[in-house]
Amino acid sequence: MKFQVSNFGRATQLSYELPHRIHDAKIYPVKAPNGSTVIIYAHENGVRIIWRGGRPLKQIAPPKEQPKPAKVNGTGKDVIMIESDEDEPPQKAASQALPTETEFEEEEEELDPEAPYPTFIQQIDLALNVEVLHIAVPKIPAVTPIRPADSMPLIFSDKIVFAVACVDYDVRIITLPLSPPSHATKTSPTTKNKSKWGEQIIDIKNGHQSIPTGISMTWTSTSQKDLVDDWVEDMDMDDNDEEESTPRVRPSRRRSRTRSGSRAGDDTEKWSLLIASHSVERGGILRIWRFPVAPGGIVVKPPVMPYRTEYLTSPAERIAFSSAQYPKRRHSQLLVVDPTGTVRVYDPLALSQKRSRSSRQEDTETGAWLASFSTTFEVPKNYSPTVPGLAHRKRILDASWASDGRSIVALLADGEWGIWDFDKSGPKPPADPSTFSLRGFIGTSSAHSATSSSLKSRNTRSSLAPMTPNTRRTKEESLFQGSTSSQPSVLRGGITIEALHSTTGGAPEESVIMWYGLDTYRIPNFGQFWSRSAAGGGGSLFGPGLAKVQGLNLLGEAVTTIQQFDTTTTAARMAIPRDILVVAEHRLIIQTSTTAPTGALGSIFSDRERDEYELTLKSDQSKLSSRELDVGGMDRLLDSMEFEQPRGTGGSLVLGNPRKVLFAS
Repeated sequence: MKFQVSNFGRATQLSYELPHRIHDAKIYPVKAPNGSTVIIYAHENGVRIIWRGGRPLKQIAPPKEQPKPAKVNGTGKDVIMIESDEDEPPQKAASQALPTETEFEEEEEELDPEAPYPTFIQQIDLALNVEVLHIAVPKIPAVTPIRPADSMPLIFSDKIVFAVACVDYDVRIITLPLSPPSHATKTSPTTKNKSKWGEQIIDIKNGHQSIPTGISMTWTSTSQKDLVDDWVEDMDMDDNDEEESTPRVRPSRRRSRTRSGSRAGDDTEKWSLLIASHSVERGGILRIWRFPVAPGGIVVKPPVMPYRTEYLTSPAERIAFSSAQYPKRRHSQLLVVDPTGTVRVYDPLALSQKRSRSSRQEDTETGAWLASFSTTFEVPKNYSPTVPGLAHRKRILDASWASDGRSIVALLADGEWGIWDFDKSGPKPPADPSTFSLRGFIGTSSAHSATSSSLKSRNTRSSLAPMTPNTRRTKEESLFQGSTSSQPSVLRGGITIEALHSTTGGAPEESVIMWYGLDTYRIPNFGQFWSRSAAGGGGSLFGPGLAKVQGLNLLGEAVTTIQQFDTTTTAARMAIPRDILVVAEHRLIIQTSTTAPTGALGSIFSDRERDEYELTLKSDQSKLSSRELDVGGMDRLLDSMEFEQPRGTGGSLVLGNPRKVLFAS
């Protein structure tokens, strides 16, 4: 698949034009055995699976044809001898069988120096003969010493597992090999009553009476005895931070979990999948299915009935399972976004609270609604705020889990975004947990509706923002290009959050992407951003660490969704932003960073890279002194303060000689 390359500053955009409309796309959290990243996207006839980068497939030459025997002219007197082969064993067919396993090259593909970008080494179309609208993939952590492979379903090690919602009202669960198929397998004819790619498709019929408007999935254990409460998890994190705390209690608790995890690998139905979907039927309905998982596939026991059914007060906008992982008790909590201004949390595995303490019966899972959060009210313009009937809550475009399932990030229709501190574990939790612990605004003034009464106060705050290169460029575009009058009253927007889990059991490092209309913003480190904003008591227009993603050219198409590629701990420490996948209507756009390595430089870098890094820091310091430093330069300085304390500064940014500004470590 060919792509077009365009550069904008330090960002490079790869654009892939596709022959069909894309409804949704996801990046699978596990890489293929050859190191490829798996991309799945939905279109009008099914789904397409793409393997990007990694070791390419071996080019196996076709077998040579045997030369035909020469024709010999015979006569009528020739004697024909017929030999009987009844006593001889049957011979095998001469045709060469196709290889069952894919063979890869020993090294990764050699990149073109003029275009050093990974290519699509393989792609297949999984024809479902129905239009697919939504895709859901599970959260699968990487295998580490503290998270062995037997602490999660074995199917994730060699299978792609995802779910789709289709226009025929059905929800389908699909599994297929994680390794890309060989070229010979791809070109081989399809055998009747046999899957070509080794896929397993489970069709959940009669689950909905209308088209599902969203889908989400996660995995859990069949038994809930090994779940860890939040206070136990916090104790483990404190033990990781303080080495002098009770070293004898932790190993025993860890050993008990390891034993339970090893038993899980022996039980073929120890694990199960949770599939949640919602639709607009009956004013809003939420259905959850639960299927046992075996190493070879998903176990289906007819009849297929919903595990939970909840009737909503209004149709949901989006649902999402918690970003926390098993065995944390909150891993099964489901976020239900009501577009009218309410976000609720539902746990299908919540235990019954009606059992008496003296009862010896085991706890039963009944499901329960745990919490509810609402946005503030807005009054339409030209109406008196004293008329309560005209007031309504701000519409929610999207909401997503953050802080490992401990907080919720929401994006509203007027460009406001905020953080709900779900369990009051964040910095400076508010007195009222239903209000935003931190809030801000994104988007340009031309992209907002004029129906909100809060727009006036928002524009006042924006006018006091310092003139940085980002805000200067925004003002120049609005000055010379004019305002766009074709903007709808409610824009499209979304949030995507990806976590880099710690190998030592600490808090994950999360990267946040928010898109609103035509603008896209990035928070490279959500935890640091929240802490700095809470300590600073506010911020500028974009705030510390919130930067606008520059250089996205959609060629007039609307954004369908945005996903983030995986990153490494080294890249995160060097403040290298994640590559992003922007899904437009008829094209896939991959934006990759071409910046030089920044942050803490170790022995793995050359002298030339160190010199470039030091020159970049000196340039950023001089721009800061002259008040010309942009948001990207501010991020580099803040990240360098964490790993390398500048002499004479005490870990603070210096504006001029004696005065310290912004943040102190």
